[in-house]
Amino acid sequence: MSTENKSQLRPLIIDIGNHNFRLGWAGDDFPDIIAPSAYVDNNDYLFTSDVIDGLEDIFISERNVDNHLFGHEALKYSNILKIHFFKKESNYNIFMKYFYEHYKKLNISEENQFKQPIIIISPFSISELERTKLQDIFFNVFDFPSLLFLSESQGILATLRKTSGVVINMGEVNTTITTFLHGFSNAMARDIYPIAGKDLTNYLLNLILTRKGPGKTEYLDKIIAKEIKDKLSLCTLNPDEEIKRIKDGLTRYNRNIDLPDGSSLELNTERFLLVEPLFNPSLVHIDYLGLPEAISKVIKFWDRENWEIILPNIIIVGGGSLIPGLEIRLKSEITKHFSERLKDKINVITVSGRENIGWIGSSVLWAQGKLNKGWIQNPNQEATEQVQNTEDPNQNCI
Repeated sequence: MSTENKSQLRPLIIDIGNHNFRLGWAGDDFPDIIAPSAYVDNNDYLFTSDVIDGLEDIFISERNVDNHLFGHEALKYSNILKIHFFKKESNYNIFMKYFYEHYKKLNISEENQFKQPIIIISPFSISELERTKLQDIFFNVFDFPSLLFLSESQGILATLRKTSGVVINMGEVNTTITTFLHGFSNAMARDIYPIAGKDLTNYLLNLILTRKGPGKTEYLDKIIAKEIKDKLSLCTLNPDEEIKRIKDGLTRYNRNIDLPDGSSLELNTERFLLVEPLFNPSLVHIDYLGLPEAISKVIKFWDRENWEIILPNIIIVGGGSLIPGLEIRLKSEITKHFSERLKDKINVITVSGRENIGWIGSSVLWAQGKLNKGWIQNPNQEATEQVQNTEDPNQNCI
């Protein structure tokens, strides 16, 4: 078998995020494809008045026979069409088309198409229905030979060479908190935290729109607000103190943003205030613990003697973890929930590339030969040389 054939028969790793989709080859350092988990329907306009004659023609192409555009192509029409996210909508029919569009971009030779094992990175909150739907798509629609559901926290810990700690995965729709001790998880020592990237984006919009002057309008939507949040947000140890300093003339936080309508928007306090719902969810009308307290609570589900093993490895990952200063504020706040003896043990870890670390960790695990268990074989195919094992890949032991 040629080197190219062997390379194209490696497993494909898929991370189906609420906001971003990642696809690439096991053993590689980085996904080949990172694209928004978005799609548009060319009949689903933002406006309801009569459509301009010929407008729909701009969407017609040989590769768009079913009236949909996906990923980056979809976002190009965000001012004309409604943007949808298939993961949020649990739209498996669209996901099937979305996956196929991006699978074709891997330029796999015809004789090797649909012959790769599939690794799907899975949060602990994945439902049995979602597993079943994905298994149906990859086996009965595309006829891939085998499938593995791999815990995303397993990949993250493997990358960092940790067996004990806390993984806080800060996504666009969900923030999950998972603890591990000597490679084992505890179903009671987990949490789905209710504040995520979308909530911070909405809060930023509210901060900007409520402070504008009388009669002033600003061209601002959630997509633009998210871009501002991703580029300019930061976290401070004492926001009240920083607000006082700004009132006294501090300009270090001032930034001017050019908006699509030609106007400009000045930001200062909004850059760090947008993060505050993570520490005070009541700001967005959610009755819940602050993130530092929620992290401390799941750690305390373990016996007291194990806390000092877990506390040095508080790992924050995901797009939301990129906010500068967040790790410093979290460490400061978490120390308030533990004794003086344990405060020096507390360490919040951030690593480069942490927005993709679940995918990267899964690739590392495969390259190290540590993914031989838990594979589900396609029942439509005869037994292959793939490793077969009936153990649950999401078992507590990592």
